[in-house]
Amino acid sequence: MRLGQTVCDIVEIPSDDEIRLCIVPLTEAQYLQALEKVRDTRANDDLPGMAIRDRVQAQEILVRAIREEHDLTMRVYSSTEEMLEDLEVADIDALIDGYNEMIAKSSPSLDGITEEEIEDLKKVFQTMDWNALSGRSWYAAKRFLSTISPEQLRDNSHGSTSINSATTKTD
Repeated sequence: MRLGQTVCDIVEIPSDDEIRLCIVPLTEAQYLQALEKVRDTRANDDLPGMAIRDRVQAQEILVRAIREEHDLTMRVYSSTEEMLEDLEVADIDALIDGYNEMIAKSSPSLDGITEEEIEDLKKVFQTMDWNALSGRSWYAAKRFLSTISPEQLRDNSHGSTSINSATTKTD
């Protein structure tokens, strides 16, 4: 069980691998503040509008979740605008992925999937055109698959350290 905001997860940002930021889970009040910002966002009720609201939600969560390493009660950024001045798109993506992963790992209950739903998912995975995936969908699929089966994916990659020592070599 997580200790709330007394512990953090560390996320490296892609734009500078020497920068590591601490993120903590939000309290319910902080999460509601983030959702209020999303509610107040002016965007159409179409796909681009939904994408804008999703992005605003990620930004509002992060501005509240990113904390000072030596004092987790102190936010690094006082505003979303200040955070966006420092971070790139890929940084926001990595940080929100890290945040969502942290929350999923610390969840006190797991959502159950019925056997029937698992069988349906297996069928979908078998019939999918994996080569048709690109961009966000490919990234999500790759992240998902590497999370549930890291050994299998590494075993199939060329030059993987897990099979490298077992590979016979000739002079």
